[in-house]
Amino acid sequence: MLTNSPSTQDENTGRATTGNTDAPILGAAPGAAVGRYFRKYAVFSGRASRSEYWWIALLSLIIYGVGGALAGVIQVATAGTNAYGDVSDETTFGAGLISSLLFLYFLSTILPNIGLGVRRLHDVSLSGWVILIGIVPFFGSLILFVLSLLSSNPSGQRFDRR
Repeated sequence: MLTNSPSTQDENTGRATTGNTDAPILGAAPGAAVGRYFRKYAVFSGRASRSEYWWIALLSLIIYGVGGALAGVIQVATAGTNAYGDVSDETTFGAGLISSLLFLYFLSTILPNIGLGVRRLHDVSLSGWVILIGIVPFFGSLILFVLSLLSSNPSGQRFDRR
């Protein structure tokens, strides 16, 4: 198991207790992972543990899942009929508002998601540029998914600032 050499972790918060903010938080709690995600908004150096990465993935899945389901329910519940008696295919105000909010969330998290992905690749001792493989349709995303499942590699410390 990888240890955070110059830093130790607070067992209650999962945060590093010394100055090394590039070391991953092993076994990060959800609050610590989300806090670090937003504190390191556009940081591409350092490393991110599996738990840091997957708590953010779960948060995004919940936000998009709940928001999309809510938009769909509002759309169905408030859609009227057109002149021919068919259900109108125009987006209702409520569904459009929720969809717009989800799009704003997507735009505001592009940069931190890329940064988190780069830091996760650093933790498995790969260059952050490997994230560009995600551009390849289907297989690129599948490869990044598999790489995000790998355990920490001690040689990934080379990506920490010294």
